[in-house]
Amino acid sequence: MKTPVPALALNTGLLAGALACLFIPTEATATERHFTYTYGSAVLNRGDVEVEPWTTLRVERSGFYARFDQRLEVEVGLAERLQSSWYLNLTAINQEIEGARASKFEFAGVSSEWKYKLADPVADPFGAALYGELTAGPSESELEAKLILDKHLGALVAAFNLTAEHEWIYESAETEREFVLELDGGLACFLSPALTAGLEIRSHSDWESAEGWGMQHSALFAGPALSYAQPAWWAALTILPQIAAIEGATDGGLVLDGHERVEARLIFGVHLQ
Repeated sequence: MKTPVPALALNTGLLAGALACLFIPTEATATERHFTYTYGSAVLNRGDVEVEPWTTLRVERSGFYARFDQRLEVEVGLAERLQSSWYLNLTAINQEIEGARASKFEFAGVSSEWKYKLADPVADPFGAALYGELTAGPSESELEAKLILDKHLGALVAAFNLTAEHEWIYESAETEREFVLELDGGLACFLSPALTAGLEIRSHSDWESAEGWGMQHSALFAGPALSYAQPAWWAALTILPQIAAIEGATDGGLVLDGHERVEARLIFGVHLQ
């Protein structure tokens, strides 16, 4: 069976683009982000400080739904391979409830992050890091652990994260618990020394204690990722539409009660010293 000419041209174009990425010069800072959901293994040098405002937009559930999550992060390099961060977390939600729209704004708590680099993505066969984060807030607390793997090959950047979270939710009379398993991955190419473009994929699954630890939702997201870096600052943007429900589909093969139809995240990084 002959390969159709359009398909052959597309495959040839993709292969040519991937090969071209290997030879494009790069000019990356040590800690710039190429993806917003998937972490890389890089850490700040000892004594360096970086401020990162995060904005995450989540829109459309079964009814009208719009949510903004705002995080302000301050990162500090503590040692050769160790960095720590502090976050201030805010959330604003506008949603349809019983035919009417209601909005709320809340202080979601503070977070403490610790990241230890095990291997370098350029000098070693692959980069690796361990990550831990503790969040405490008035309505919920969370303990998160993450394994980070990444690799830089010429102008190609690839990363993969395995994340496990345990959450304590205080909104009802009895504290509820939730366990989350998340897989994140990204592949990007330097289009110029400062600009990268690529694809990011996110799989998010959760189990709740109220249902005897049965899986409640599992959804798959995928979409474009862009980043741009200068010596003193960088920015990264990802837009992730939900593409499939693995478990708990509600509308049109998607999970639209515990997840949103589209997520988008923008992060800025500013080097202070």
